[in-house]
Amino acid sequence: MLSPEEVVVREPEDKRGAWHSLLANNQYEQISNCLEIAYTQAVNNDEVEKAALLSAARQLCASCDQLQQEVSFHEQAYQQVETRRDQMDAELSKLLEKMEIKPTTAVATPQSTLWQRINRLWHREKQPLPKPPEPGSPARKNGTVTLETAVRPISQPSLPEFPFSNTNPTCPQLTIYCLGTFRVYEDEHPIEDWPSRKGKAIFKYLLLYRQQRITKEVLMAQFWPEATADAARNNLNVAIYGLRQALRNGYPDFSHVLFQDDCYFLNPEMEIWVDVEQFETIYKKACQKIQRGDTAVALPDLHAAELLYQGELLAEDRYEDWLTVRRQQLQRHYLQLLAHLCDHYFAMQQYATCTTFANKLLHVEPCHEATHRLLMRAYARQRQGYLALRQYHQCVELLAEELAVPPDPATTRLYEAIRNHEPI
Repeated sequence: MLSPEEVVVREPEDKRGAWHSLLANNQYEQISNCLEIAYTQAVNNDEVEKAALLSAARQLCASCDQLQQEVSFHEQAYQQVETRRDQMDAELSKLLEKMEIKPTTAVATPQSTLWQRINRLWHREKQPLPKPPEPGSPARKNGTVTLETAVRPISQPSLPEFPFSNTNPTCPQLTIYCLGTFRVYEDEHPIEDWPSRKGKAIFKYLLLYRQQRITKEVLMAQFWPEATADAARNNLNVAIYGLRQALRNGYPDFSHVLFQDDCYFLNPEMEIWVDVEQFETIYKKACQKIQRGDTAVALPDLHAAELLYQGELLAEDRYEDWLTVRRQQLQRHYLQLLAHLCDHYFAMQQYATCTTFANKLLHVEPCHEATHRLLMRAYARQRQGYLALRQYHQCVELLAEELAVPPDPATTRLYEAIRNHEPI
């Protein structure tokens, strides 16, 4: 094993070989020690540019180390679930052997199961991991949801939830993304040809209120508030007709939008997966665990919900009043889960991961002063005082520009402590 001094002082060609060996064996702690020595030397020699590069390398190294820990966590979780499944299979096998009945149907040729696919992923050696699918690119082959697309944008150690059961292949299956860019997929086909902007807007309205039946008067008042009753009714009929045409891709005899008792609603026979609903479900589960004091147990759900939130609700309709309350609620939940993640990783002294989520929070809420302070502490704990001081100045500028207020005294005291090299 190479010592930090040996790695630092060797010639460039030998360094590259040494670095490659350490990286191949995930020796991030040793790499960090090497970088620490080089960083100290650069600071002592007043090599500012080199010190900045080494500091950035140290931060990357810390992030890589954190990712390696997360990989180990997921591997252990998978092994636990696999062991449990084997135990249940053994119990079921014993029960079946005791029965004096036989299957009444022919045994079909087994298809590749979810567990087999996961097993192949975990045990694939010396190959790069497959590139995750872009959100909104579901692939359904021969009517079967494939692992690569059924997982959605959720990363959990537990078994992924499949959005569709494929119980009725004659009905369309919609995959809809509303957080960030609005996208609709009917089976594997994107819906892009919307005959009218109003028809598309009505679809969004019916989708987000799909637990209710919406009267035509509500739709007329919402989307044609200044039109006469006759004109609004005619406009609504035209918009609904165009909407049905847009959704009828491959299902000419299926009615996606129903009208009954003077109300419009989406056909309940359709299987619909919506990222907003999934986000709210997972976030609620995480909150219940946190309220019980099980923040560590809630961690996979917090990560899953964070990955689902790709932007504000229906970003292209930012100025639609009917979306304001729901959009603000979702954003508030997103900020709360980011705060939980920040606090957890700071408490666990995983400062690189903490800074990642803190910066995401500030991207949405730039003037969240408590998060600025948390970032300053995280940088200081990583011996990156210059980044902590820069964070303070950014906070001061944002507060002045956005709110015209000075920083909180607690923020200023923290800044002074870091500047004076006091323990943080």
